[in-house]
Amino acid sequence: MPIRCYLKCQAVLLVALVVFTHFTPEAECAGETAILNFLEQLRVRMCHPIPQLGLPALDPLHITHVEGKFNNKYLIDFTGSATDFMLTGLSDFIINNFKLNAIRKSIFNITLPYTAFKSIYTAKGSLGYILNLSGEGNAEAFMQNFGLQLSFNQKTGKYLGIRNLNIQIQIGGVYIDFENLLEEERINDFFHALINELGLELLGDLWMDKNAFVEQYLQERVNAFIGQYTLGDVIKLIGGSGGEGEPIFSGGPPGDCKIETTTVYTTTDMNDNNESTPQ
Repeated sequence: MPIRCYLKCQAVLLVALVVFTHFTPEAECAGETAILNFLEQLRVRMCHPIPQLGLPALDPLHITHVEGKFNNKYLIDFTGSATDFMLTGLSDFIINNFKLNAIRKSIFNITLPYTAFKSIYTAKGSLGYILNLSGEGNAEAFMQNFGLQLSFNQKTGKYLGIRNLNIQIQIGGVYIDFENLLEEERINDFFHALINELGLELLGDLWMDKNAFVEQYLQERVNAFIGQYTLGDVIKLIGGSGGEGEPIFSGGPPGDCKIETTTVYTTTDMNDNNESTPQ
């Protein structure tokens, strides 16, 4: 499912962040620079599968077919499918704020300026147990200025780990168009107009209902993976300064996904051009 790819990407990002929070405070600046360089190397490879990280191509992200169901108890209850799902814009992330801290919370804040998807869909169920869903056809949507902030504390001890993971999101704009979602055309048009007008508020309600689950899920998944490693183990695994292993992208896909020149930002650069964080 698309949400699983999103969660897997967040888990990979968290693993990279956690590794470098386990440096001493004196080495935090070097760790921040290392992660910024890692993200730039990732950005220019996101149009390819990245087997070293267990990731498919992420921009565009293509899923041939997926089925699922969703029920948040009071708003939406449906089963559906997506075919030829295509998501774009994930590699255009902007890093607004980034600070590693071995004692206090580490913070990582990014914005995705414009992400969009197209798909062929089916959906059966209800909205608020009032409107019946029985649609199929083309679907498209886009989201503007999606902000994501991750903050966490590191666990103490020999092996890596995180605690107190907090995820905040902010969305600047959203638009959806699901063909034939509701049988009556006038109701279908009214529903889309309503969703596109109140979509931000509705997404906020959905996130408040599910954020604790997502935070706990990601924290457990990250800790299950990194809890068997020490900092030295992971440095050898990903390569880089002081590591004995090959760099993580060595022998992997070429860095040819971005024609334009990308910029690697340092902590000083971001402090000089810092943007607001999601609330």
